[in-house]
Amino acid sequence: MQDLRLIAAHFFEIEQWLDAAPFGNGNINDTWRVRFSRNGQTENWILQRLNTRVFNDPQTLMRNTSAVCRHLVASDDYPYAVIPPKPARNGDLLVQDSDGLYWRAFLFYDNTYAPENDTSPELAYKAACAYGAFARALRHFPAQELTEVIPGFHDTLRRWAVFEKILLDDRVGRAAHVGPEIEQLRRLKPVFEQIDSLKKSGRLPLRVTHNDSKAGNILFDRTTHQAIAVIDFDTVMPGTLLADFGDMVRSFGPDRPEGSGSEAYLRRDVLMALRDGFLSQTDNFLTDDERNNLGLAAQWIIGEQALRFLTDYLDGDQYFKITHPEHNLERTRNQLSLLRDSDATFADIFSSSRQVVLNETRL
Repeated sequence: MQDLRLIAAHFFEIEQWLDAAPFGNGNINDTWRVRFSRNGQTENWILQRLNTRVFNDPQTLMRNTSAVCRHLVASDDYPYAVIPPKPARNGDLLVQDSDGLYWRAFLFYDNTYAPENDTSPELAYKAACAYGAFARALRHFPAQELTEVIPGFHDTLRRWAVFEKILLDDRVGRAAHVGPEIEQLRRLKPVFEQIDSLKKSGRLPLRVTHNDSKAGNILFDRTTHQAIAVIDFDTVMPGTLLADFGDMVRSFGPDRPEGSGSEAYLRRDVLMALRDGFLSQTDNFLTDDERNNLGLAAQWIIGEQALRFLTDYLDGDQYFKITHPEHNLERTRNQLSLLRDSDATFADIFSSSRQVVLNETRL
């Protein structure tokens, strides 16, 4: 691996290098917190190496990120911190190392945490408010000006076609062991088709969407436990807000981590907190089709994530980081377990979304 001190020197004038350590639990990029002294002061920064197998056009990704950051900074109705990329000493936002890999830097916020697992209803509500405020502040941004850094990211029927091909090829010989999971996914295909129909009909407006609205992408203050920033704009692209709401349900709602190796359950109190927080910031501009399909959104994104995990498992674990050979299969089973009784649960919680009494000071 490249010497982190040499990478950091492209971004900073360093007087004394102190240390570096891996940071976070991201499945895609590699991230370190680095410490050094400058002008007699200790500074903490994030250095991140982009995964160019996933993000094969880093320059375009950074243009998207910069455009969204500028808009949020200039917004009058966005109350959260914005953490833009730090330009290198030559003015570029990316540094390419001797191996041809791309690096970038962000300010490290001390005394903060990102709630990866076991989020309480209170934290879920605050995070949903933050993601909702993100959508509200960007509601007038021309989404078509952003580039799809991962084309077809939420085109689930396109992902389905890839899944079918990989299943047919079965190049690593795993298909025979996942019959029940395949059957469960086949029962979800009508959900994917319904979302596809809503998008193609134009009933879901094209908006700027985060596309990775998980618990780990909100920074909270360790002392006040208030949300202070939405982070990780790598997948900010044109899309539908249903994807962001569905991903919130998928990441905040379960009672255990996606890689726990056991069945998971969605927590009803957390689902209601997500609904209330998100609508507290978005209800005045959502369309009826967006508001009335929040439950469908949750089924869609949970099912799509299960499809992605199983596709990667059948393909020999090419995309997601794994810690053991069955990791992606365990993730698949975890996601599918969330959908038990989902029709009744989501209909009960989300069908009355228009009647929710909104109160931004609830928690």
